[in-house]
Formats: sequence, structure tokens, C-alpha cells
Amino acid sequence: MNTSALMTAVCVTAVLISGCTSTGSSLKKNPKKAAGYQAQLGAGYLQRNRLGLAKQYLEKALKSDSNSPEAQHYYALLQERLGDNAKAGTYFRKAMAQDGKNPELLNNYGSFLCKSGDTQQAVAAFMSAASDPLYTTPAFAYSNAGICLKNKGNHAHSEEYLRKALTLQPYSPSALFHMAEISYNRGENAKAQAFLYRYTERHPDTPETLLLCYKTNRALHDGKQTEECANRLLSKFPQSKEAAELN
Repeated sequence: MNTSALMTAVCVTAVLISGCTSTGSSLKKNPKKAAGYQAQLGAGYLQRNRLGLAKQYLEKALKSDSNSPEAQHYYALLQERLGDNAKAGTYFRKAMAQDGKNPELLNNYGSFLCKSGDTQQAVAAFMSAASDPLYTTPAFAYSNAGICLKNKGNHAHSEEYLRKALTLQPYSPSALFHMAEISYNRGENAKAQAFLYRYTERHPDTPETLLLCYKTNRALHDGKQTEECANRLLSKFPQSKEAAELN
């Protein structure tokens, strides 16, 4: 899930909580304002994975204003996290009907569509988000489009979008990892290694990156680096499926 909108929500949440006493009475008189306030609180809790509190505040937001696209958007994300894709789809479509040009919404809806198997519509949503000049993180949308296409086996177009993401954000972790994986699968191991080096310059290890590091360096016959990647994987993530695959 893309988190740019939710990261903003967390920043807003602290401000909202500090001013809740002074704004309480005004919110009761303005249902739309109340819905926005409650939706931001719910989004903040969702970003921190406190799903019970997120559900509480987002349902309050929808009760205050059932037509709030902000509340519908975050409630859709919550339902997707809870595994209720039918309800998530319903609320995404409601939000899109009212606020279909919102780039954060388009990006998140694109991710939902991709997971649902609608690749063409997903990429269209990602590109609509990326083309919005007011969208501050278009690299997220390009990266998501590339990952969606890669997961469907369309590596040529996937690489095109991932490279666009890296043009905008040279150290995008998701774009670097997936470009490394595409390169490795093509047998371009030196390229894969280069992408992984860039990844490790800025980002922490994950089980996925360490397993790919192991495979890439083994293919390059670099015994020292192969052993180092294996040791890091087994020591940092001993219970991961990647460690099990290595063993």
C-alpha cells in the first residue's frame, strides 16, 4: 500500500489531538468538518497499524458524513488491510465517484486494482496519479505501475516504469529491488548487483534483498559476497521463508 497520504495524516493527527478540546463544539455543528477530523485520526492509526482505533474513528467519520470521500478512501484501505476486498472495492469506488482526480486516492486504488487482477485499469490509475502536477510523490505511482506489470510477467513495460521512478527518485527502494530482480532473472547479474549496491547505500536489509544478494553474487562466482549475504540473512532473519529457502 502506498503510504504518502497516511504519512501526512500522522503529522496532522498530533495537531488535531492537541486542539480537540477547543474544536469539539464546532465539530458538532459541522458534520463535514467532523468527518474530516475523524478520518485524519483514523488514517493516522491505520498508518501505525492500530486497526481497532482506525476502524473506530473511520466509522465515526462515515457516521458524521457518509459521503466524505476522505473517510471512504481511508475506510477502503482499512478494509483491504482487514482482508475484506469486497467492502474495500465498494468504498474505493464511492471515493472515486466523488474525488476521482485525487492522486493519493488514484495511487491507492491502483494498488487495489492490481491485487484484484485488473492490471490495465490499475496502470491507468497509477498514470493518472503520476501525471498530476500537484502530486508530490509521482515516483511512487511509477514504481507501483512497474511492480504491477512485473508481477503479471510484463517485464519490458515494467522496466520502463521502474526507470521513470528511479529518474525521479534515484534511491527508491521498491524500484531498485525490482530492477535488481528483473536483471537477475535475465541473467544480467552485474546489473542486478549494481542495483542492490545502490539499495544498500540507503536502505536496511530485508529477507528479500538478502536472498537476491546471495543468488546474484553466487551467479557472479563471488564467494566472499555470497557468504556475507547468506550470513546476514541467517543472522538477521532466521525465521523467514527466505532463510528457509537458503538452508
